[in-house]
Amino acid sequence: MEKSVWLGTQKCLSYAAEKNDTCLLFFSATGKDSIVLLHLINKLFKRVICVYMYLVDDLDLINNYLQWAKSFPNVEIVKFPHLMYYQYKTKGIYCTKAIKGFKKLEIKDIENFCKMQYATDISFWGVKVSDSYNRRGMFHEASKDEYHRQYNRTYPLINWKNKDCYNYINLHKLPQPLKLGSKSAGSGVSFKKETIEYIKKHYPNDYKKMCNEFDLLEIKYGKI
Repeated sequence: MEKSVWLGTQKCLSYAAEKNDTCLLFFSATGKDSIVLLHLINKLFKRVICVYMYLVDDLDLINNYLQWAKSFPNVEIVKFPHLMYYQYKTKGIYCTKAIKGFKKLEIKDIENFCKMQYATDISFWGVKVSDSYNRRGMFHEASKDEYHRQYNRTYPLINWKNKDCYNYINLHKLPQPLKLGSKSAGSGVSFKKETIEYIKKHYPNDYKKMCNEFDLLEIKYGKI
């Protein structure tokens, strides 16, 4: 990692810690960026609220990472249904019955609610410009400054590379991110074919929970 990148991260974290002793971390649980971020920020804040958004709740493969997060005494976990959960349920995607009446939420709705609930204006996001061309364009201004004033969000890893995250994880002996059948580590739980097949093979109890929530998965991918 270039020295300037590390110094930018440290400056960003110090600036945020001076503003409030409580922060939000939008936490994917299994992703490399979230793992690194939690380890970086937990020492700087009195209270760290990890915001985890689930597609299916209470999966063992996720709970392992949430338990690791809660091993830090100042870390709390708050859960919300993922934005895609509402879309799948209201449109009846992967499930036989659509549920009407769900309000369509945006990520900003959840972020604003958590900021009010926990009395903080600090929210950390594991976003890197190296993640994709789209993100490089979207966060062009953020890449110059780890604190994005337009969105009032904080991106300490914005200029990191994937190898920087892996090196940090290995150096500090942190939990390894999960690939779940994808080529991309920490891609998270999704309805991608390779992900469902991986979970079915390696986490059969979680596969059953997913089929209970979205019954058409079992029809497509079969029973255990």
